[in-house]
Amino acid sequence: MKNILAIIFVVLLVPSVYAAKLYTGGEKYEQDKVVALTLTLNGKLIEWVYKENIGQCLKSKRVAAREVGGERVIFACKSVKALLQEDKQAKYGIRLLKILD
Repeated sequence: MKNILAIIFVVLLVPSVYAAKLYTGGEKYEQDKVVALTLTLNGKLIEWVYKENIGQCLKSKRVAAREVGGERVIFACKSVKALLQEDKQAKYGIRLLKILD
């Protein structure tokens, strides 16, 4: 019984130790003309995602629009000024933190 409790304790403890060492991101910087896929709900911008180029953005927009398919939800590809962060865990190595304009 003690062995089983010890194993359960180790199984629960080890992932939390590794979670404490998560990558928090790299350098932050501003950049103009960043391609972003935006999600607007009821006229309010609620979500944005960095895209490498306009082609990738339009492809993602089509997929998202088909999946959601709502009247109040609007997906748009925009060229924006943004605050970016290097992030090796993101798909393109860059995370869009905030749209500045």
